[in-house]
Parts: sequence; C-alpha cells; structure tokens
Amino acid sequence: MADQTGRTITKLKEIVDRESRNYLADEPYKVFTELTESGAADKKSAGAVLLVLLNGIQKRLDEDYSPEELSWIIQKECCLNKEMADEVSIILLSLYTFQNREEWKNMDLQGLEQFKREEFTCTWEGFSVWRYSSGSVSCHYEADITLRPTEAIVVDPELAELLRRNPFMTKESIREHYRKELTEYLDRDFDDYCTCDDYYQPVVEDYLDDRDAVREWCKKNGFELIECEGDGWDNGYEPDVMRGGYW
Repeated sequence: MADQTGRTITKLKEIVDRESRNYLADEPYKVFTELTESGAADKKSAGAVLLVLLNGIQKRLDEDYSPEELSWIIQKECCLNKEMADEVSIILLSLYTFQNREEWKNMDLQGLEQFKREEFTCTWEGFSVWRYSSGSVSCHYEADITLRPTEAIVVDPELAELLRRNPFMTKESIREHYRKELTEYLDRDFDDYCTCDDYYQPVVEDYLDDRDAVREWCKKNGFELIECEGDGWDNGYEPDVMRGGYW
C-alpha cells in the first residue's frame, strides 16, 4: 500500500507540473484515467481520488491541515470510510506541500512573461478567388512577418481562458496562439481585399502596401511590427468552361 501511495503521489505531481494545479479540478476524469492506465493507482484508490477532486477538497489545501483533520473532512464530505480517507489524506498533503505550492505559484504565467520578452516570426500564405462574369482569378500572397510583444499586449478572451485552465502554458504555445490569430485575420482581410470589387481585378502584389493589415492587427493586439516581407501573384484570368465561358 505504501508503494502504491508513493506512486500515486509521484504521478499526481507529474500531472500538476505538466498541466498546472487547475487541471485536477478541471479534468478530474482525465486524472483518474491517467492514474489507472499508468499503474500509479488501482481503480479503488484512483476512484477515491476522483471523488475527492469532484468535491473540490483540493481547493482548500492552501491551508494547513493535519492528516487527521483532512481525513475527517474527506470522510464527512465524500462519504469514504476512514481507511480510504486516511490514504487520500496522505496523498493530498504529500502533493500540496508548502514547497510544491510555492513552486507552482512561481510557474504561474511564466510562459507569458517569457513570450513578452522575445520576438517571434510568422509565415503566412494567403489565397482567395476573384470572380468576374464567366471566369475567375486565383490570388496568392506569401509573407514572412516578425513581431515583438509590447507592454500593451492584449490577452484575448480565448487565450485568457487557456491561461486560466493552464497557467503553466509555455511561450511556444502562446506564440502558436498568436500566429493562428494573425494568420486568420490576414486570411479574412486578404479575401475582402480580393473580392471587394466585382469589376476591377485586384492588384494582388500591392496587398500589404495598400491595406497595411499587419500594422492594423499589431495596433489592435499590442505588438510592434519589426519586419514584413511579402509578395503576391495571380494565375491570370481563367474562363469557366462549365458556365459557358467558351460557348
């Protein structure tokens, strides 16, 4: 039993170090699955841990409890017998030590702070189709963009929720989030640029010069544009034979 308890504590620490302490409250069933599939706990002990997590007992562990006090709370609120409550009490108190709590507190939003200190690059490939009469023009643009976050960086609602769920989110993951935001913005803007006029074919190579879309996004989101190099082209007018372009 002692060996299993030690394995359970080690696995839970590994999960929290990887996902943040919020993960235990947000994804208790995934914690249960990882404990059982890894062999760190049998189903009975993992089920007891799951029940305690579902009841939110772990949220109280910023306070100091003796094993007996915590076991009594678990027995009362989770309806576990004393033997199992004692085991889970030892697991939780060994996991939520003062040292571990301080370590996790220091890791909160560390990735965001690291992200703010570094430039990052984004490669964007845009595509749209301008249609006229019985044909179309395929429009393309490629750009390599280098940005730097400023103190005015805007943490959008989606990223804020990701950071709430996982305050340990890495700078690499945050970069990917902003790359996705920028490329989706440019996709929409490029499509608007290419299709806004039904009678005049867009000058694709002038896209970023005419619209200055990257600077607009940077201003809105709190980034500084360091460099942007791009080029656009089209495939020429292609008659739509299926719609009678030749007939």
